[in-house]
Amino acid sequence: MTWIDWSATPAAALLPGITATTETGEQLSVTRYTLAGGAVVPEHVHDSEEFGQVLSGSLRVTVDGTTRVIEAGQGFLIRGGVPHSAVTEDSCDLLECYAPPRVPQPGGGR
Repeated sequence: MTWIDWSATPAAALLPGITATTETGEQLSVTRYTLAGGAVVPEHVHDSEEFGQVLSGSLRVTVDGTTRVIEAGQGFLIRGGVPHSAVTEDSCDLLECYAPPRVPQPGGGR
């Protein structure tokens, strides 16, 4: 059992305006992202499936060429191997889960 206290775990800077805190289990990882206004997650692809839940603010997500604004309380599920990116106009708190586990890397190697 792992108890997670996001406020007690140091956040790592990934890209300009984006920090992340990650916990990893055997078959799933979970990351809490804080994105400042204007933060950009460049298009990327990874093998893991990705579930995201916007906790506060909003996020414009583009998945395989289709763009949608995800508001607080809404989420998304992206299959592995599908290109995706994101931009935020205002600040955004985002919780994402990955299976199999993955740890976001500084510089955008998510």
